[in-house]
Amino acid sequence: MQLDPECLGDQVHEDSLEPRHLIRRTEAVARAGRMMLGAGTSALRVRQLMIRAASALGLGRVQAAIGFTELTMTVERRRVFRTMVSEVGRPGVDAHRIELLQRLSNEMPERITATELTARLDAIEATPKLYPAWLRGLLVALACGSVAVLAGGGGREVVAVLPASALAYLMFRRLGRWQVNHLAVVVSAALTASAGYLLAGWALAQLLGSPSPHFNAGFMCASIFLVPGFPLVTAGLELTRLDLTAGIPRMVYAVMIFIAITIGVWIMARIGGIPPEPAPPPEVAEPALWALRAAASFTAVFGWALMLNSPLRTAAVSGIIAIGGNAIRLAMTDAGVVDHVAVFVACAAMGLGCAIAGRLLRLEKIIMTVPTLLVMVPGSSALRTLLRFDAGEVQLAVAQGIATLLGVVAMVAGLSAARMLTDPEWIFTRDDPPALRLPLRPRRGRRRVRRRRRARL
Repeated sequence: MQLDPECLGDQVHEDSLEPRHLIRRTEAVARAGRMMLGAGTSALRVRQLMIRAASALGLGRVQAAIGFTELTMTVERRRVFRTMVSEVGRPGVDAHRIELLQRLSNEMPERITATELTARLDAIEATPKLYPAWLRGLLVALACGSVAVLAGGGGREVVAVLPASALAYLMFRRLGRWQVNHLAVVVSAALTASAGYLLAGWALAQLLGSPSPHFNAGFMCASIFLVPGFPLVTAGLELTRLDLTAGIPRMVYAVMIFIAITIGVWIMARIGGIPPEPAPPPEVAEPALWALRAAASFTAVFGWALMLNSPLRTAAVSGIIAIGGNAIRLAMTDAGVVDHVAVFVACAAMGLGCAIAGRLLRLEKIIMTVPTLLVMVPGSSALRTLLRFDAGEVQLAVAQGIATLLGVVAMVAGLSAARMLTDPEWIFTRDDPPALRLPLRPRRGRRRVRRRRRARL
């Protein structure tokens, strides 16, 4: 078949009219936004990176609609517009990648070529995980065991949680690598963690001759690593800024994962006869109890932070902040304060602590904040809600469900309050928010960005 020379000439002519430089720059901006979105951070940070990259590439206006797994952007240069749609294959979290991309955003030069930006993105994408899989599995087990201590469990509960959570984490990673349906992966991991805990607890009871009175305290803790911390926190922050396009899908995803976890745990609780009543408090002297709580708070947050691929220094600072925040919550609860009020105060305090530490130590706030909040997740309360519904105790189940919902709202509200007090980009919705008068100096990269914004105005 021969081609018509006239048609071939028209095709060559049309190809020559394509704005190839604009296409390359648009693809570089879209890739930067897609990588930031795929790392699990908020839509605000994704949009900031795209705007700064577009400005450095010499592009004009950038309009972007950012969801949970997709973004649509339109860029303009010399009255020529180009729209591009990008999609993230599956939701995930990589704290180290968030830090690297945020550093690129803060230190974006005045001018950069598409080739240079692509090379920097290639280097970030090629960065391997900071820790091997076996170490992350060990840290997840230690973190879940630490949460069992905070929930009122003893040594036997910790020993039962360790192998159950480690096995469930390995299954979670393996099924995820096979690209099995994500909800099915979560339910399977929750079933595995709960079944492993029941078997380990039964083996300990047979070995020691009697069951533990605190056995149900650690039951939910074996699968607590499945809680979608990043989507939950970023969804709350997006909704606080009335960014419904990004906030609603993230919140729906977090709720679906919560339901999947609770269903998986509830099935095994039904089989194992776990009662809906909370476990009795541990009989430990007051100084030793607070020492255990402090050690457990640090270990839990430190392990979760490394599971999310946070740098070692960031994880350590997060653990230290969690000690103070969780101590505030537990002290208020011991004094008779309502749980959701104590959670709100503690989360606000931890949010402020992360903001101050982030400015002092040049750390990224969002990857510090999420692990600290995971010790506040009302997982056991959600499980008791289902167990009471299953037992026909409707009034108690409704009351327990409302308490669970208030606990989640208090977490997000406390963090949002702290973020508004320390970050003008969250309290103001304008493109050039005024700088808040804080005793700590902002990063140089942010000062350069503000100067560029004023210059454009």
